[in-house]
Amino acid sequence: MPFTEDELAAQVGREFPGGTYTIEPWRAWLVADAVLAEPPSLKDADGRVAHPLFAWLAATGAMGITWDELFSWFGATAADGPVFGEHETTLHRPLRIGATYRVSGRIVSAERKVGRRTGPFDVVGYALDLHDADGAVATCWNSIVLPRREP
Repeated sequence: MPFTEDELAAQVGREFPGGTYTIEPWRAWLVADAVLAEPPSLKDADGRVAHPLFAWLAATGAMGITWDELFSWFGATAADGPVFGEHETTLHRPLRIGATYRVSGRIVSAERKVGRRTGPFDVVGYALDLHDADGAVATCWNSIVLPRREP
């Protein structure tokens, strides 16, 4: 197995570089339209409530690394077939169109499992937080499943 359980466990607590994400009015309009929600008027969108989906879009859009870089933290690549596991979003306050959010996060869990049919795989949990000047706005908890094929 190219990535050991000790290497896996050592990643817990690792922090994402983070970044910032602005909910642009045009993007808020497109997302609302795509999910069949009422799109905001583009002329007076600033300050209005954005669709809650922006918590995840902002968190992953400004985590500070690419998906390939995240996979590499665990000795994996996109060619290994990683899949999205679970997701949970907690909104502490509504997200606002035109607002810029600071994103921070960390790896919160990493566990090796073995499926009878799938063989070994790792489940990696990570949390990404959105903040503004007043504090926490949202938390997204996600997991990815990394297949581990025997050499």
